[in-house]
Amino acid sequence: MPNQLIAGRYQVLRAIGRGGMGTVWLCRDDVLGREVAVKQMGALPGESATETKRAMREARSTAAFSHPNAVAVYDVVNHNERPWLVMEYVEGETLADEISRDGQLSPRRVADIGAQLAGALARAHQRRIVHRDIKPANVLIDKAGRPKISDFGIARGQGDDQQTAIGFITGTPGYLSPELARGEDPHPASDVWALGATLYAAVEGRSPYESRSNPIALLRAIATEPPRPMTHAGALAPAIAAMMDEDPANRWDMATSAKRLGGIAAVEATAVMPVAASGDTAVMPVVASGATAVMPVVIAAPVVEPTKRFEAGAPQQQPPDERGSGRRRVSLGLAALLLAAMGMAFFVSQLGDQGGTPLVLATTRATTPAQTAAPSPSRVSEEPTTRGDQKHLESFLKSYYSNVTKDTDRTWDQLSPRMQSFAGGREGYDDFWKKIDKVRVNEVRAYDSGTKASVGLTFTRDHGGTSTETHQFTFITQDGDYLIDSDRLG
Repeated sequence: MPNQLIAGRYQVLRAIGRGGMGTVWLCRDDVLGREVAVKQMGALPGESATETKRAMREARSTAAFSHPNAVAVYDVVNHNERPWLVMEYVEGETLADEISRDGQLSPRRVADIGAQLAGALARAHQRRIVHRDIKPANVLIDKAGRPKISDFGIARGQGDDQQTAIGFITGTPGYLSPELARGEDPHPASDVWALGATLYAAVEGRSPYESRSNPIALLRAIATEPPRPMTHAGALAPAIAAMMDEDPANRWDMATSAKRLGGIAAVEATAVMPVAASGDTAVMPVVASGATAVMPVVIAAPVVEPTKRFEAGAPQQQPPDERGSGRRRVSLGLAALLLAAMGMAFFVSQLGDQGGTPLVLATTRATTPAQTAAPSPSRVSEEPTTRGDQKHLESFLKSYYSNVTKDTDRTWDQLSPRMQSFAGGREGYDDFWKKIDKVRVNEVRAYDSGTKASVGLTFTRDHGGTSTETHQFTFITQDGDYLIDSDRLG
């Protein structure tokens, strides 16, 4: 196949993968002089005209929308009486590759990936397009760290005639929702379940169901049994549980998933970490769209009702073999209440009815008056801060950021317990900071008697990228020393 010319324009360089219904080739576009991914469709043994029409439907469905987190479709051509899809070539690796190499990914990074993918899939669902094969291998991570959903090779519009044959299953068995495993028709809620299962695999380092050599046995397990309990998902566990609810009617829709995952990613990203430099991801559109100067609205953290099947919310220190619906309900409630207790700001995208207004998780009951929230520093009535407070905070922060990229053993003890929790525990904290080369403290403005500060920071990642941000800190003192108690972008 290499060195062949497809449709008189696309020079084949090499095979780069296989999708749901065909081989993907790296080609050079002789007209525009760029590299593209070209997918031959309808080329599997024994395929009929039905499958060929199905391949053309993929092209129509995929080309019907565009999104920064979906692989772009450039062209559909006919070559040797077969349809070929010409797509954006994404240089990078798949999420499956990253999981295989790194094992469990941090809840913050997984929430960020999930929020971006859910945004793309919500757009597809608005156009009545169902992906049907969401899995780690179909999530590409580009060189900038941005995730893109790929392989709409089995995408179909809602309302299209069902085109299946006896014994033919559309999708990857390990990531099929319970209703698809039972033979029901695909719908948007099925994609939500599959994305939840993909995020489960990323944060746990394993798929929700144990691998089995017999795919029928695996489908039966998905249809009748709960997924394996989560033990590493932390604050992300209730969201995954809500996306993987056995009952499609009880699941979040994809737009809600995007908003909630974005909120979790933003909260996790405040753990003394640069938001714009989230892991290897240089772009966080959910945070950017919510970063307004509007006074925060105080709400109680929503408690995600646990699924009857899913033992999702167990704290990490709890043995994974504890069972029972009562314990599952308590665990999920504790996970949600943990978020409420932290009192950290998170931002939601402008897709929802909050219009990008930052929401502050309440530290007290929902009946607490809104005015008890800490106001935005840009509008705060500041209490006097002495020169000594200013100099002390400057010295502390410069020392902290000078040491954090070299000695996390030292800086870990400079966080309050709740900040340590938001950092994803020691493992998540170390995992993040090993990817940051250095941090420069540009400006420190202390206020409220030295208990708060607005700080300008410039982060340099280990691959050379930089980001400059302003963070709002609060501090507590212990034995005369400062501890960072909260940190948010703004």
